[in-house]
Amino acid sequence: MINLFGREKRACCLSVMMVVCLLVISGCFPQSVPLAILPMAEPEAAALNLKGIDHYHGGEWESAFQSFQSAIQMNAQLVEAHFNAGLALHQLGRHEEATQFFVRAGELDPENQSILTSTLYRNHLGLSSTLERHMSGGYRYQDKK
Repeated sequence: MINLFGREKRACCLSVMMVVCLLVISGCFPQSVPLAILPMAEPEAAALNLKGIDHYHGGEWESAFQSFQSAIQMNAQLVEAHFNAGLALHQLGRHEEATQFFVRAGELDPENQSILTSTLYRNHLGLSSTLERHMSGGYRYQDKK
């Protein structure tokens, strides 16, 4: 008979804990990535947004922000460009401004799951839990209201 209170039980518990940790780290906390829009809706603004995404992925956050802002100037209702501008400003360390863009993105599309589940969005709006902040390496950029 296997002694479940001995070495085997500890090994089993350790294995389960490792699997849980890997699942938490790999997928439970969505990454914040720039969002694209369909070019059919607003081709010029979509092109500027895509240009911003290219700059963002290249680590050129100021250029990315300028492209997102230009897209917003063409159409102030572009949710994705507001969200993306918030991401770029976050990377630049301009957290108060980033929060304003995140707030606007949430106002424009309060049902958008890509935005609502974004760790940076949640951190900036004070919606993240202590566990989320810890796991994302982030912190709240403003207090809960």
